[in-house]
Amino acid sequence: MVIGVGIGLYAVLQQEQMPDVEVQETVSESDPDVLAVLSSMEGAEVTVPIGDLEKVMPEVPEPAWLQYAAAWRNTEKPRIAVVIDDLGLSLAATRKLSQMIGPFTLAFLPYAEDLGAQTKLVHAAGHELMVHLPMEPKAAAANPGSNALLDGLSPEEFDRRLVWNLARFDGFVGVNNHMGSLLTEKAGPMVKVMMLLKERGFLFLDSLTSPESVGISAAKATGVPTIARDIFLDNVQHRDAIEKQLAKLERIAHLRGYAIAIGHPYEVTLETLANWQKTLDAKGLVLVPISQLVAQNERLPAALVSDLETAAR
Repeated sequence: MVIGVGIGLYAVLQQEQMPDVEVQETVSESDPDVLAVLSSMEGAEVTVPIGDLEKVMPEVPEPAWLQYAAAWRNTEKPRIAVVIDDLGLSLAATRKLSQMIGPFTLAFLPYAEDLGAQTKLVHAAGHELMVHLPMEPKAAAANPGSNALLDGLSPEEFDRRLVWNLARFDGFVGVNNHMGSLLTEKAGPMVKVMMLLKERGFLFLDSLTSPESVGISAAKATGVPTIARDIFLDNVQHRDAIEKQLAKLERIAHLRGYAIAIGHPYEVTLETLANWQKTLDAKGLVLVPISQLVAQNERLPAALVSDLETAAR
């Protein structure tokens, strides 16, 4: 059960989780539809009125995903990032995570209440923040929540919702999609999302709720730092099943040098993660925030990476 939240609500939220796929092999980095959208925009001035976003998160000298990153770990060990989605609906879950040793990457639903206090609590505990951006799913029964990004919206309403979602709290490094199995397959809307992320210096984590997602392609084509998840931890909410997923995550990390998991604030997930963390050192693995893996994936200048990792000593 989710800490402090009825299980029925999270059963609906979970409908968009798809089985694990070999995502690093199947995600397209140069989708033709994305390239066509960008080509049609060539020479045109495309802007999104940022309104309240500027008030909440004024522009900073360096990209926001570096400015607000949690402390990086100075290590040559294989690295694992664990993202906890669907936060903000349960203060008890947020408090539980604030007591856990991280860094975890915590993705908050923008339509939740009291986000300023909740995000400050976990950020002060050393965790990294993201916006869990609601996007249109394919399943009619799966409700992404208020102000979700939908394919049929007018350009003005799409812009309004996008800015509203990003202006709900500050100090985050970027976004990942909440649901979105329909929208993430659409080049036009995803390019528009990426253009604002690029302008404001945010990263994009593709949750990969659809194997046909163009999220990575749209991000790379617009210059947004990006990466994709490898596995979902808790499609089956049982300790043994979660431990099997964690073992799979470890194998990916040892083979490739890094791995990314997405989990949810179920009580069994957080308890299993707390116990699993204690085993990482003996396994030669290290937990890092998503920004550190994005930096590794984007091949930032070695001097910059060294400076950021040294700051974590």
